[in-house]
Amino acid sequence: MHPSGGALAGPGSLASAFAVDIPDEVLQSVSSVGEESYDDIFSDFADALLDTKSIDSVHSFISSHQHNSAPAAGGAPKPQVIARVAGTGLAPWEIHRPQKFVRDLVLRGRFSGRVLDAGCGIGDNALFIAKACPQAAVTAVDVVPRCLEFAAAKAKLRGMCGKVQMMAADLLEDDSAQQHAALASPAADGAYDCVLDSSTFHCFGDGDRQRYVAALGRLLSPGGRLFLNAMSEAEARPGGPRRITVPDLLSVFNRQSGWEVDLIEDSIIELHPTFWGGKALARLFTIRKL
Repeated sequence: MHPSGGALAGPGSLASAFAVDIPDEVLQSVSSVGEESYDDIFSDFADALLDTKSIDSVHSFISSHQHNSAPAAGGAPKPQVIARVAGTGLAPWEIHRPQKFVRDLVLRGRFSGRVLDAGCGIGDNALFIAKACPQAAVTAVDVVPRCLEFAAAKAKLRGMCGKVQMMAADLLEDDSAQQHAALASPAADGAYDCVLDSSTFHCFGDGDRQRYVAALGRLLSPGGRLFLNAMSEAEARPGGPRRITVPDLLSVFNRQSGWEVDLIEDSIIELHPTFWGGKALARLFTIRKL
Protein backbone atom coordinates (compact mmCIF):
# COMPACT_ATOMS: atom_id res chain seq x y z
CA MET A 1 0.00 0.00 0.00
CA HIS A 2 1.46 3.32 -1.05
CA PRO A 3 0.52 6.84 0.07
CA SER A 4 -2.90 7.92 -1.04
CA GLY A 5 -3.34 10.34 -3.87
CA GLY A 6 -5.20 12.98 -1.90
CA ALA A 7 -3.64 16.25 -0.77
CA LEU A 8 -4.17 17.41 2.78
CA ALA A 9 -7.41 19.38 3.01
CA GLY A 10 -7.73 20.94 6.44
CA PRO A 11 -7.87 24.28 8.23
CA GLY A 12 -4.99 26.64 8.86
CA SER A 13 -1.76 27.44 7.08
CA LEU A 14 -0.75 23.79 6.69
CA ALA A 15 -3.31 23.03 4.00
CA SER A 16 -2.71 26.22 2.06
CA ALA A 17 1.08 26.06 2.15
CA PHE A 18 1.60 22.46 1.07
CA ALA A 19 -0.05 20.01 -1.29
CA VAL A 20 1.51 16.64 -0.56
CA ASP A 21 0.49 13.00 -0.76
CA ILE A 22 -0.56 11.75 2.65
CA PRO A 23 -1.34 8.17 3.69
CA ASP A 24 -4.59 7.14 5.32
CA GLU A 25 -3.12 6.79 8.81
CA VAL A 26 -1.91 10.41 8.78
CA LEU A 27 -5.23 11.72 7.46
CA GLN A 28 -7.00 9.86 10.27
CA SER A 29 -4.69 11.30 12.91
CA VAL A 30 -5.20 14.82 11.57
CA SER A 31 -8.98 14.46 11.53
CA SER A 32 -8.99 13.38 15.17
CA VAL A 33 -7.42 16.53 16.62
CA GLY A 34 -8.35 20.17 16.95
CA GLU A 35 -7.13 22.94 14.69
CA GLU A 36 -4.60 24.09 17.29
CA SER A 37 -2.69 20.81 16.86
CA TYR A 38 -2.09 21.10 13.12
CA ASP A 39 1.19 22.94 13.51
CA ASP A 40 2.50 20.25 15.86
CA ILE A 41 1.55 17.50 13.43
CA PHE A 42 3.15 19.37 10.57
CA SER A 43 6.37 19.83 12.54
CA ASP A 44 6.62 16.06 13.02
CA PHE A 45 5.71 15.01 9.49
CA ALA A 46 6.72 17.80 7.10
CA ASP A 47 10.03 16.46 5.86
CA ALA A 48 8.88 12.86 5.59
CA LEU A 49 5.75 13.88 3.69
CA LEU A 50 7.52 15.88 1.00
CA ASP A 51 7.98 12.88 -1.27
CA THR A 52 7.79 9.40 0.20
CA LYS A 53 7.70 7.93 -3.31
CA SER A 54 11.23 9.19 -4.03
CA ILE A 55 14.12 7.01 -2.91
CA ASP A 56 16.42 10.05 -2.82
CA SER A 57 14.02 11.94 -0.55
CA VAL A 58 13.55 8.98 1.82
CA HIS A 59 17.27 8.29 2.08
CA SER A 60 18.13 11.95 2.64
CA PHE A 61 15.59 12.13 5.45
CA ILE A 62 16.79 8.96 7.22
CA SER A 63 20.43 10.08 7.01
CA SER A 64 19.52 13.31 8.85
CA HIS A 65 18.73 13.74 12.54
CA GLN A 66 15.16 14.83 11.81
CA HIS A 67 13.64 11.36 12.03
CA ASN A 68 14.99 10.73 15.54
CA SER A 69 13.35 11.62 18.85
CA ALA A 70 16.71 12.97 20.07
CA PRO A 71 18.71 15.63 18.20
CA ALA A 72 21.98 13.70 18.23
CA ALA A 73 22.78 10.66 16.13
CA GLY A 74 21.62 7.53 17.83
CA GLY A 75 18.29 8.77 19.14
CA ALA A 76 15.40 6.35 18.84
CA PRO A 77 13.53 6.82 15.53
CA LYS A 78 10.12 8.40 15.93
CA PRO A 79 7.40 5.72 15.63
CA GLN A 80 5.44 7.86 13.19
CA VAL A 81 8.49 8.08 10.93
CA ILE A 82 8.87 4.30 10.89
CA ALA A 83 5.16 4.04 10.08
CA ARG A 84 5.58 6.50 7.20
CA VAL A 85 8.65 4.94 5.59
CA ALA A 86 8.57 1.22 6.39
CA GLY A 87 6.89 -0.99 3.85
CA THR A 88 7.28 1.39 0.93
CA GLY A 89 10.11 -0.70 -0.49
CA LEU A 90 12.27 2.44 -0.51
CA ALA A 91 13.58 2.55 3.06
CA PRO A 92 17.37 2.09 3.23
CA TRP A 93 17.02 -1.20 5.11
CA GLU A 94 14.53 -2.65 2.60
CA ILE A 95 17.13 -4.30 0.38
CA HIS A 96 14.85 -7.01 -1.09
CA ARG A 97 17.10 -9.88 -0.06
CA PRO A 98 18.00 -11.53 3.26
CA GLN A 99 20.65 -9.84 5.37
CA LYS A 100 24.15 -11.30 5.17
CA PHE A 101 24.18 -12.25 8.85
CA VAL A 102 20.94 -14.20 8.32
CA ARG A 103 22.44 -16.07 5.39
CA ASP A 104 25.47 -16.88 7.54
CA LEU A 105 23.29 -18.14 10.40
CA VAL A 106 21.41 -20.39 7.98
CA LEU A 107 24.71 -21.86 6.78
CA ARG A 108 25.58 -22.58 10.42
CA GLY A 109 22.29 -24.42 10.89
CA ARG A 110 21.03 -22.06 13.59
CA PHE A 111 17.33 -21.99 12.64
CA SER A 112 15.08 -24.90 13.55
CA GLY A 113 11.82 -25.49 15.39
CA ARG A 114 9.52 -22.52 15.83
CA VAL A 115 11.21 -19.32 14.66
CA LEU A 116 9.92 -15.78 15.30
CA ASP A 117 11.14 -12.89 13.14
CA ALA A 118 10.47 -9.94 15.46
CA GLY A 119 10.15 -6.80 13.35
CA CYS A 120 10.22 -8.64 10.04
CA GLY A 121 9.79 -5.64 7.74
CA ILE A 122 8.96 -6.66 4.18
CA GLY A 123 9.72 -10.29 4.88
CA ASP A 124 12.94 -11.13 3.07
CA ASN A 125 14.67 -12.70 6.08
CA ALA A 126 11.64 -14.75 7.13
CA LEU A 127 10.96 -16.03 3.62
CA PHE A 128 14.61 -16.99 3.15
CA ILE A 129 14.69 -18.93 6.43
CA ALA A 130 11.46 -20.74 5.58
CA LYS A 131 12.80 -21.79 2.19
CA ALA A 132 16.33 -22.69 3.29
CA CYS A 133 15.34 -24.41 6.55
CA PRO A 134 12.38 -26.73 5.91
CA GLN A 135 12.63 -27.92 9.53
CA ALA A 136 11.73 -24.41 10.75
CA ALA A 137 8.18 -23.12 11.26
CA VAL A 138 8.52 -19.37 10.75
CA THR A 139 6.29 -16.62 12.11
CA ALA A 140 6.94 -13.05 10.93
CA VAL A 141 5.65 -10.10 12.98
CA ASP A 142 5.76 -6.36 12.35
CA VAL A 143 3.96 -3.37 13.81
CA VAL A 144 3.42 -1.78 10.35
CA PRO A 145 0.63 -3.57 8.44
CA ARG A 146 1.94 -2.28 5.11
CA CYS A 147 5.15 -4.27 5.68
CA LEU A 148 3.12 -7.47 6.01
CA GLU A 149 1.21 -6.67 2.82
CA PHE A 150 4.52 -6.28 1.00
CA ALA A 151 5.82 -9.52 2.53
CA ALA A 152 2.67 -11.40 1.51
CA ALA A 153 3.07 -10.14 -2.06
CA LYS A 154 6.67 -11.38 -2.08
CA ALA A 155 5.54 -14.79 -0.78
CA LYS A 156 2.98 -15.06 -3.56
CA LEU A 157 5.50 -14.13 -6.25
CA ARG A 158 7.93 -16.74 -4.90
CA GLY A 159 5.34 -19.51 -4.68
CA MET A 160 5.58 -19.48 -0.87
CA CYS A 161 2.05 -18.61 0.20
CA GLY A 162 1.40 -20.13 3.61
CA LYS A 163 5.05 -20.98 4.21
CA VAL A 164 5.42 -18.13 6.72
CA GLN A 165 2.76 -17.12 9.22
CA MET A 166 2.53 -13.32 9.02
CA MET A 167 1.02 -11.17 11.75
CA ALA A 168 0.66 -7.43 12.31
CA ALA A 169 1.35 -7.02 16.03
CA ASP A 170 3.02 -4.64 18.46
CA LEU A 171 5.32 -6.59 20.76
CA LEU A 172 5.36 -3.65 23.16
CA GLU A 173 1.65 -4.09 23.89
CA ASP A 174 2.15 -6.67 26.60
CA ASP A 175 -1.35 -6.12 27.97
CA SER A 176 -2.99 -7.46 24.81
CA ALA A 177 -4.01 -10.97 25.86
CA GLN A 178 -5.54 -11.74 22.48
CA GLN A 179 -2.40 -10.68 20.61
CA HIS A 180 -0.14 -12.63 22.95
CA ALA A 181 -2.29 -15.75 22.61
CA ALA A 182 -2.18 -15.50 18.83
CA LEU A 183 1.60 -15.10 18.82
CA ALA A 184 2.15 -17.93 21.27
CA SER A 185 -0.42 -20.38 19.86
CA PRO A 186 -0.51 -23.28 20.32
CA ALA A 187 2.07 -23.52 23.09
CA ALA A 188 1.27 -20.43 25.21
CA ASP A 189 4.35 -18.93 26.89
CA GLY A 190 7.72 -20.11 25.62
CA ALA A 191 6.30 -20.87 22.19
CA TYR A 192 9.44 -20.17 20.16
CA ASP A 193 12.76 -21.97 19.93
CA CYS A 194 14.49 -19.09 18.18
CA VAL A 195 13.92 -15.36 17.71
CA LEU A 196 15.50 -13.22 14.99
CA ASP A 197 15.94 -9.50 15.60
CA SER A 198 17.27 -7.83 12.47
CA SER A 199 17.58 -4.11 13.28
CA THR A 200 14.59 -3.97 15.64
CA PHE A 201 16.13 -3.53 19.10
CA HIS A 202 18.15 -0.48 18.07
CA CYS A 203 14.92 1.37 17.18
CA PHE A 204 13.73 1.52 20.80
CA GLY A 205 14.30 4.11 23.50
CA ASP A 206 15.17 3.02 27.04
CA GLY A 207 11.64 2.42 28.26
CA ASP A 208 10.40 0.63 25.18
CA ARG A 209 13.35 -1.71 24.97
CA GLN A 210 12.71 -2.94 28.51
CA ARG A 211 9.17 -3.84 27.44
CA TYR A 212 10.46 -5.43 24.26
CA VAL A 213 12.95 -7.61 26.14
CA ALA A 214 10.18 -8.68 28.53
CA ALA A 215 7.98 -9.68 25.57
CA LEU A 216 10.77 -11.74 24.03
CA GLY A 217 11.34 -13.38 27.40
CA ARG A 218 7.72 -14.55 27.45
CA LEU A 219 7.75 -15.83 23.89
CA LEU A 220 11.11 -17.63 23.83
CA SER A 221 11.43 -21.08 25.39
CA PRO A 222 14.07 -21.78 28.07
CA GLY A 223 17.31 -22.57 26.28
CA GLY A 224 16.04 -20.86 23.14
CA ARG A 225 18.23 -18.34 21.36
CA LEU A 226 17.82 -14.78 20.21
CA PHE A 227 19.97 -13.61 17.30
CA LEU A 228 20.10 -9.82 17.54
CA ASN A 229 21.86 -7.70 14.92
CA ALA A 230 22.13 -3.99 15.83
CA MET A 231 24.06 -0.97 14.64
CA SER A 232 27.19 -0.41 16.75
CA GLU A 233 28.92 2.73 17.97
CA ALA A 234 31.62 2.09 15.35
CA GLU A 235 29.13 3.46 12.80
CA ALA A 236 29.89 7.18 13.09
CA ARG A 237 27.96 8.59 10.15
CA PRO A 238 25.09 10.94 11.05
CA GLY A 239 21.50 9.80 11.12
CA GLY A 240 20.22 6.28 11.35
CA PRO A 241 19.06 4.54 14.54
CA ARG A 242 20.50 4.38 18.02
CA ARG A 243 23.96 2.81 18.26
CA ILE A 244 24.11 -0.18 20.61
CA THR A 245 27.26 -0.67 22.66
CA VAL A 246 28.08 -3.91 24.45
CA PRO A 247 27.29 -2.33 27.86
CA ASP A 248 23.95 -1.11 26.43
CA LEU A 249 23.05 -4.64 25.43
CA LEU A 250 24.23 -6.19 28.69
CA SER A 251 22.21 -3.68 30.71
CA VAL A 252 18.99 -5.41 29.61
CA PHE A 253 20.13 -8.89 28.55
CA ASN A 254 21.83 -10.32 31.64
CA ARG A 255 21.51 -13.17 34.12
CA GLN A 256 19.44 -11.04 36.47
CA SER A 257 16.82 -10.58 33.76
CA GLY A 258 16.97 -14.22 32.67
CA TRP A 259 19.42 -14.10 29.76
CA GLU A 260 22.97 -15.17 28.92
CA VAL A 261 24.93 -13.56 26.09
CA ASP A 262 26.79 -16.49 24.52
CA LEU A 263 28.53 -14.78 21.61
CA ILE A 264 29.30 -11.28 20.32
CA GLU A 265 30.50 -10.90 16.72
CA ASP A 266 31.32 -7.99 14.44
CA SER A 267 28.67 -7.71 11.77
CA ILE A 268 27.12 -5.39 9.22
CA ILE A 269 23.66 -4.23 8.28
CA GLU A 270 23.23 -4.35 4.53
CA LEU A 271 21.51 -1.26 3.15
CA HIS A 272 20.41 0.05 -0.22
CA PRO A 273 23.57 0.69 -2.30
CA THR A 274 22.83 4.42 -2.53
CA PHE A 275 22.69 4.77 1.29
CA TRP A 276 25.99 4.82 3.19
CA GLY A 277 27.63 2.79 0.45
CA GLY A 278 25.31 -0.13 1.11
CA LYS A 279 26.26 -1.14 4.64
CA ALA A 280 26.51 -0.02 8.27
CA LEU A 281 28.76 -1.37 11.00
CA ALA A 282 26.95 -3.57 13.50
CA ARG A 283 27.26 -6.36 16.06
CA LEU A 284 25.55 -9.72 16.12
CA PHE A 285 24.63 -10.96 19.60
CA THR A 286 23.68 -14.57 20.27
CA ILE A 287 21.62 -14.51 23.47
CA ARG A 288 20.23 -17.54 25.32
CA LYS A 289 17.06 -17.55 27.41
CA LEU A 290 17.81 -19.09 30.80
